[in-house]
Amino acid sequence: MHKLWRAYVAGVEAFCFAGVAVILGVAVVQVVFRYVLHNSLVWSEELMRYLMLWVVAVGSGLSFSRGQFLGMRMLVDRLPPEARRIADIVAAVLMLVLLAVVVWYGTVFAWGTRQQSAIALGLSMFWIHVSVVVASALIALHVVLNELFGVAREVRAEDHPMGAEEAL
Repeated sequence: MHKLWRAYVAGVEAFCFAGVAVILGVAVVQVVFRYVLHNSLVWSEELMRYLMLWVVAVGSGLSFSRGQFLGMRMLVDRLPPEARRIADIVAAVLMLVLLAVVVWYGTVFAWGTRQQSAIALGLSMFWIHVSVVVASALIALHVVLNELFGVAREVRAEDHPMGAEEAL
């Protein structure tokens, strides 16, 4: 399981880094075309916007496991360990219910837009809108693995014995 998890993390990180690199590259090319060649690329902004959606969608679950989501833990962290665990499980179940609703209605919405096309790229809007479903499903997977089974839990920077930089 540990090797599978490490391969998954490496794949997600590689996708996110590559996606951001493509976004950066397209942005530079767009600036050169617009201000040097005086000929704007009509597809560049749309590609960057949709690629950013997918980078966020794929990377969101891993961000959850790394504790990079905003959370109000001040009161929960003051509870005794048993009560803290119960609060974490209740929160996880509530998150899973919300994410299930988003997956369901997101799928219905994405499927309903499958015949619409992005203006510049000509891509079906299904592939843009389904990114929300993918993000919700991946976050739900991480909630289950992290909160309920402790599998995907990563060391938080402040808890790492070597300091914040080593944890990253």
